[in-house]
Amino acid sequence: MQHMPDDPSLLPAPWWVPDGGMHAFELELHRELPLGHPLHGVKATAVARCEGCDDVLFSVPDRPFPWAVVHLTWTGREELAPWPMTTPLASLAELLAEWADHGCNGDDEASPESRS
Repeated sequence: MQHMPDDPSLLPAPWWVPDGGMHAFELELHRELPLGHPLHGVKATAVARCEGCDDVLFSVPDRPFPWAVVHLTWTGREELAPWPMTTPLASLAELLAEWADHGCNGDDEASPESRS
């Protein structure tokens, strides 16, 4: 695989960066995070979204992993572990290698339980 710079705007479909910003995803993430979650207390910035299953890619500079894919529940309240489902990533190349076709092709909704 080619080396890919860590620039979310270069991710292929179904990943995309909404023009209107992603602040609502950041707010929902912080509502949902329970104590002990790997992203609890972290300044996570939403940078891209998967159109097929609504997973969100966050930049997380204050952790050993710089990126995380999160499946938000959109309940508007704190969740119980393991929600919101989160997968830490070392790079966007890892996202492409392991998550580019993570069970969704834009037509079907992938459940986090089906991912391994």
